Amino acid sequence: MRLLFMLTICLLAINAVGQTDLVSEKVNVVYEKDIKKLPTGTTPKYFLDSALVGACLPLFNKEEIKEVTVNSDSKFGEVYIATKNPGLHRFMTLEEIKSKYIESPSASTLYMVDNDLVKGNIADFKIDENYILSINVLCENDFGSLKGSVKSMNIIKITTKSEENLERAGRVYIKGTQLQAGL
Repeated sequence: MRLLFMLTICLLAINAVGQTDLVSEKVNVVYEKDIKKLPTGTTPKYFLDSALVGACLPLFNKEEIKEVTVNSDSKFGEVYIATKNPGLHRFMTLEEIKSKYIESPSASTLYMVDNDLVKGNIADFKIDENYILSINVLCENDFGSLKGSVKSMNIIKITTKSEENLERAGRVYIKGTQLQAGL
C-alpha cells in the first residue's frame, strides 16, 4: 500500500511540474529597416555642463552625474546634465579612438561597445577616453563565418569601465583540459 501511495504521489508531482505546452517554432525576426523611426529633427537635444552635445549623449561614467534637468517646454525636449567635475571629460569619436589606439590598415570597421553593435552615424557616437577599460581588435579571420568572404575588416570591441565590466575584469578564470600532478 505504501509503495502504491508513493508511486501515485511521484506521478502527480511529475505531471504537475512537467511541461504541457509545446514550444512555439515561430521566431520573431525584425529587420532594422522596417522599424519606424522618428523623423529627423524630432530627437531631444542633450547639453552636458551647459554645452550642446547634440542628439546623442556621449558615453561616460554615470557616477559623474551631479544633476539632470529636463526642459519639456521646448518643441522636442532638452536634457541638461551637470557633472561633478566639469571639463575633465575627453570625449572622442570612434574614428578618433581607432586612429589613436589601433594600428590597422583595414578600411572597413565594425564597432561594438559593451557587446552592443554601434548603429547609425558613428560620427555622432562619443566616449569619454577616461571611461574606456579595454579595446579588443578582431579581424575577419577570427570568425569562421567571415573567413574568406570578407576582405580586410576589423571588429573593434570597446569595453567601458561600468560596474559590471570592472567586476568581470577582476575575476580570474582557470582553463585547462588536463590534470597534472607534481611538485
